[in-house]
Amino acid sequence: MFKKALTFSLAPFSVAMMIAPAQAADQAEAAGQDQDLKVVAAALMQHDYAGAEARISTFGLTGKEDPAMLINLGNAYAGMGRKADAQLAYKAALNSGMDMDLDMADGSVRSSRAVARDGLRQLGVDLAGW
Repeated sequence: MFKKALTFSLAPFSVAMMIAPAQAADQAEAAGQDQDLKVVAAALMQHDYAGAEARISTFGLTGKEDPAMLINLGNAYAGMGRKADAQLAYKAALNSGMDMDLDMADGSVRSSRAVARDGLRQLGVDLAGW
């Protein structure tokens, strides 16, 4: 098992975490995606939301079920004030077939679904039915 480092901004706060996927089918591909995540995270941390969205599109990651990338996409949309798009991205992460355990910067471990729920809450989405 290998871990990918990911730092991203969950508007309006920043989160640093390690993502531990259940298994990496191809370490070279996973290492490339890890680098992609770092580039996106750097753009988000610099409040370059349009740049982060463009990088996600460039890497061809918008259609994947990777909850971390979907959360990043939601963060980019939220940062640009595109609330409806952010909601869709966070909901896609929440409903993804993957639920990753995320080691948070404060030492806690949270599921990607919990982080996606936080994004939705920050957008003012009522999660009573979730």
